Amino acid sequence: MEYIKKHSKLLLSLFLLITCFFIYFINLGEYPLLDTKETMYVSIARDMLNNNNWIEPKLNGMNYYDYPPFLFWIMSFSFIIFGKISTFIARIPTFIFLAVGVIFLFLTVSKILTKAYALIITLILISCFGFLVAGKLSTVSMIYTIVSMSAILNAYLLILSNSKEKQSRLWLNIYVLTSISILTGGLFGIIPYISALIMFIFAGKQKEILKPKNIFPGFIIAFIITVPWFLIIFNKYGITYLKELIYVYDFSKYNGIKESLKILSMMFLGFMPWTFSFLWIFASKFKDIINSVISYFKDNSQDKLHQKWIKLGKVEKFLSLNSILFGIIFIFSVLYGYKYNCLILLLMFPAACITGYYWYEYMFRNEHDKSIFFATMIPNLLFIICSLLCIFGYNFINTLTVNGFQYLIIPLIIIFFIIPLFGIFSIILKGRKAVFISDLILMMSLAYILTPSIFNFITVNTGEADLINFARKANENKLKLYTFMKEKKYSLVYYYDNEVEFHDNKDYEWLNSLLINNKKDYVITEIKELSEIETKGIKYLLIDSGNRYCIIKHLPSSLEKQIKQEGEPEIIGY
Repeated sequence: MEYIKKHSKLLLSLFLLITCFFIYFINLGEYPLLDTKETMYVSIARDMLNNNNWIEPKLNGMNYYDYPPFLFWIMSFSFIIFGKISTFIARIPTFIFLAVGVIFLFLTVSKILTKAYALIITLILISCFGFLVAGKLSTVSMIYTIVSMSAILNAYLLILSNSKEKQSRLWLNIYVLTSISILTGGLFGIIPYISALIMFIFAGKQKEILKPKNIFPGFIIAFIITVPWFLIIFNKYGITYLKELIYVYDFSKYNGIKESLKILSMMFLGFMPWTFSFLWIFASKFKDIINSVISYFKDNSQDKLHQKWIKLGKVEKFLSLNSILFGIIFIFSVLYGYKYNCLILLLMFPAACITGYYWYEYMFRNEHDKSIFFATMIPNLLFIICSLLCIFGYNFINTLTVNGFQYLIIPLIIIFFIIPLFGIFSIILKGRKAVFISDLILMMSLAYILTPSIFNFITVNTGEADLINFARKANENKLKLYTFMKEKKYSLVYYYDNEVEFHDNKDYEWLNSLLINNKKDYVITEIKELSEIETKGIKYLLIDSGNRYCIIKHLPSSLEKQIKQEGEPEIIGY
């Protein structure tokens, strides 16, 4: 027992590492790269490694300006270490960054407050839906979030720690991590540094920012890390790169209230199942929060900022910093739109810190009973009602022509009925820790048992499985691959392992000319597009079809005559 008390931080860190392993690492290679942005990023990393071009990220033969190359560097490095390129190896860097970031979060908050509070915050963050999805994919979002979060945690230590010994090292950490954040997320990488500056001003410590010993060493190292790549690219592409960079980060593309609602809905979904407790507590405490902010600046107005800050308790300071951080990131999210999900994912860090405190008070100080009761009861009842509807409508669901759904329905019913029922009994019987644990078990079960099935389900029913199959076959047959559809699907680039010519599906003259002049090559289009192609009088041979997409090619004149005589043939295989 004495050993456990003495090494409690180490043992809890090990527990979190094992938890991350079971949630995020197991099953990591059991589903294909998703055609969100994952196929784009892995294709860029593979191209970088194959062509030994470590400066210019290229996607399908074109320069890729949206993000700098840090993710592609570490992914390529992973390919080199393990000696091959695969889906599983491409996702390993995400897991490593996530695991290290989780331990750093726990140890930092433990140093600032208590181990129990730090553990609750960390468990909330790694079990929210957004982290469960992003942590299992090889994308910019998770790497950017972890690096930015680590920079901000160093700022928390600087502001909240009384120790003067390690301040220079902490400042250096902020500069280095912000630099890596910029090399990962582009101009969004500056958000941790901006947040740190605003928090220092709020805490009345703005003079610390201006001290030469804090600025110059970090600034020089940050310059060495960040600037060379941007200078090389700018020197090579000049104003073209600058225009592309401005276009990517142009907040004038904001679409008003509709965009804000999308951001809020993504935040609501991504922070599940903790969203309800976060919103309920925020709503119930909103008036107190506003009054506290007003009194902070109004009362004792003769006091300077640092004098006001000293009067706050440590917990109040920590919650204040997270509230400031949440507001800054939310403003950036609103300006740049919901498609930059790296910002929405970063929002979940301060949200977890704020929500975790109220869960800590609920479990260890018997407070916030009403808020937690409703915040837990409502979603659990909704889950149970949905499960019951699925049970009674099971035969109807099985008749749905949605591939693979019948294999998911039983585990979903079990998870969304039994675990929420346990949560409801726990809250009625006032088993406070059991209420928290029920939400954890719900999300961990979803991640461990269902994640591969859900991702495979998405792959099949979005038609990505068709594209993967077609791309591999085109590669095997050494044929040129074209597309004739509205969207560019980069799963084709990755699984074809070559450049794909993408074309918008409105140019029917182009399609007709392509089929006539490239008689052996494949064209991928949507199945629903075939009727319009036929209406335009374009003759084609249907090679294969899937759930959503199909392959067509030139129709030989001999086969055309045969069709006129004998009717349509069956689909010709490979």
